[in-house]
Amino acid sequence: MTRLTPDLIEGVPDDKIDLDSRLLKMTGKTVKGIALEAAGFDVDDMDLSGFRVGVVPITSGLGVISGFSASVDAIVRRLGMDSHVTEGTDVNGFAEAVDDGVDLIMMADDNKFVAYNTKTNRQTDNSWGTAMGYSVALKNAAGGLQGKDVLVIGAGYVGSWAVRILMEMGANVSVTDIVYPKAKALEDAYGAKALEDVDDALSKHKLVLNAAPAIFSGDRIAEGAIFSTPGVPHYFDEEGRRKARAIIHDPLEIGTAVMAVNSAKYSL
Repeated sequence: MTRLTPDLIEGVPDDKIDLDSRLLKMTGKTVKGIALEAAGFDVDDMDLSGFRVGVVPITSGLGVISGFSASVDAIVRRLGMDSHVTEGTDVNGFAEAVDDGVDLIMMADDNKFVAYNTKTNRQTDNSWGTAMGYSVALKNAAGGLQGKDVLVIGAGYVGSWAVRILMEMGANVSVTDIVYPKAKALEDAYGAKALEDVDDALSKHKLVLNAAPAIFSGDRIAEGAIFSTPGVPHYFDEEGRRKARAIIHDPLEIGTAVMAVNSAKYSL
């Protein structure tokens, strides 16, 4: 899991970034609508108040990211679920959540962030959730992806999932990475076209899912491009922001919402 820093998620609990309003303009859907579609539902709203969620702070590895548990808790509550942060941490917190009878447990260490359904013993991983959420957002912003050329930047966990998901959506997917053999491995495994020159690939695509830390130079961005970009940190200069039709990004919310809704689905 990309390690977030406290400054990246500072505005998440009270939604100072007003993500729903921005997403509605770019995709026609709210965070919840994207999460429901990503989980396979054909509705934009659903009563999820019957699900109880325990968010467990994890202190292993590099330790707790300040504000992370509170941010996850707030995101899940905005979906309508009954959520709380456990008093205990780590194994103690997990046991507390189980004893409390929650339906879902959300927890993350340095390597993995999961939503675990206690009723079905099934989990949803953040890499899949983020890739699926941002692929759905890109699809809606682009008015569908069938037969359209899409570039995935980054061949890590999220990028690898995005390649597969976007291909299933009917897109013609190319993938690039600063470590070219990683992109080539996805070409060999799934049939996406591996491109070696990142800047050239960027300049030739109007639909981009960025799953890597990146600095985007405006002179390399196609006029009217749509970026769905979970990768952090990233930076768009003034020219790039002017030329892009949409830049879809948040530090945590879309992926987390998809995880929660998808794991809840296992009980429905």
